[in-house]
Amino acid sequence: MTTGFILSIVCLSVLALAIVGYYFSKVVKEFVVNEQKKTILEIQKISEAETRKVITPIQLQAYERLVLFLERMKPDNLVLRCYQAGMSTQLLRDVMIKNITDEYEHNLSQQLYISTESWLRIKNAKEEIINVLNALTPKESENVLPLNFAGELFERLSQGNNQIDSAQEFLKKEIQERFK
Repeated sequence: MTTGFILSIVCLSVLALAIVGYYFSKVVKEFVVNEQKKTILEIQKISEAETRKVITPIQLQAYERLVLFLERMKPDNLVLRCYQAGMSTQLLRDVMIKNITDEYEHNLSQQLYISTESWLRIKNAKEEIINVLNALTPKESENVLPLNFAGELFERLSQGNNQIDSAQEFLKKEIQERFK
């Protein structure tokens, strides 16, 4: 065997090893990258699950609080909660509006946990009842008895579909969809 022949075998062997080594390193690198991606996805899944464990109860509480707010704005509940014997119609109206406004402000942060559409419906319901209260109060409210005022309020809001009922129904549908 000549030196040239041995040298060519060695060169071919080195070349073969280089090619095998190159492809082996590509396969190993691809395997490592895929394993890293799998690990990242698993961490994200765990993080999402942990986040849901914390957020879900808060979201449910937000829906509960907002349904309660809407229920408390209904005229029958509002009048029962705000009326006191000897109150003037103007005072009853003012107390009812203050009650609605205070509860709305107390629940402002709940909008973070519900859809924009739901929050808009709640806001519209609040504005509707305040507008009705303002529209029903005559300039000479001393002549109108508070109970007659309450009766007019019931009558006005019982005609057709009011915003409070609409908002409640929308919240119920949304929560059913969200937590299927």
